[in-house]
Amino acid sequence: MSTFSAVAPKMDPFSFGEDPLSAGESPSLKCSVSHGDLPLTLTWFFNGQPIADRADVSTANVGRRASILSIDSVSGAHAGSYTCRAANLAGEAEHTANLTVNGLLNALASACCGFVSSWA
Repeated sequence: MSTFSAVAPKMDPFSFGEDPLSAGESPSLKCSVSHGDLPLTLTWFFNGQPIADRADVSTANVGRRASILSIDSVSGAHAGSYTCRAANLAGEAEHTANLTVNGLLNALASACCGFVSSWA
């Protein structure tokens, strides 16, 4: 008699890079599961809330072990934490990448107070 032991997902790390992105850039993240039994469910979150496809952010599964998140044109509204969660019968794993938008402080200062600081 053989015993089957399910294997929980293990994810590959991903990031937006070390530097802040500039408004208008079009980044994407690839969430990949390197180990773990099928079937897998891959879900994206923005600041802890599930991401529903919308006009400027989309997600797509690539095969059975990967998913890609794409942002058409980055703005300050996209700044925050993006998490991919992989789950199967044995457990779950997740990885988070933070998106920082370059010039966000300048844009906020200009919209709020009508000035732009040289230090932001």
